Amino acid sequence: MKTDTQTVVTNPSSVADATVTGQDKHPIEDDYNTHDASFRRHYQLNYADGAHDYKSFYAPAYRYGYQLSAEHNGAAWHAVEQEAQEHWASHHTSAWSDVADAVHYGWIEERDPDRLRVHHHEGFEHHRPAFEQHFVTAFPDTEETFEHFEPIYSYGYTMAVDPDYNLRTWSDVEPEVQAMWEREYHSRFMWEDYRDAVRHAWEEVRARSAQS
Repeated sequence: MKTDTQTVVTNPSSVADATVTGQDKHPIEDDYNTHDASFRRHYQLNYADGAHDYKSFYAPAYRYGYQLSAEHNGAAWHAVEQEAQEHWASHHTSAWSDVADAVHYGWIEERDPDRLRVHHHEGFEHHRPAFEQHFVTAFPDTEETFEHFEPIYSYGYTMAVDPDYNLRTWSDVEPEVQAMWEREYHSRFMWEDYRDAVRHAWEEVRARSAQS
């Protein structure tokens, strides 16, 4: 299999020690591509309106975090964070402060992908018409398209199908969902601006599940 850097790697540990010049690179050969949707979703919500693109700037960071987690099976993030930062500074051109969240997200994705991934694609597509209708009704004055809001609805959808949340009420889970949102997306997407879309997705999925 080829990554977007057109490199096939047979020894993942050799990648972590490879000196990278010019464009940052961190290819890995395992099932990384199955996690790409999750990384792209995180990029869309956190970085898409910034100065750097996904493929050349952030993808290597997600890949590195994913690989680092696999190489340090059982270790806690805080135990390897300093090592990760030093490695990144030595082998990459981008600043650690710009990619630290992406590396950490890749680390978590390797540990527990179902919690973070834009998963159950067919299920999300089943609900898309309802999400699009809600978007038209709830945000009539926005200049954004539904594609801008799609990751927001996907966030609510993901929470609704997550086993840790789908048996609880919205009022019960909202403080946790909001805290995760604000921790993950900082001030880039203010909770109060997107809460209605997240809640609608949550309630839409829950209602249809109850009917089935």
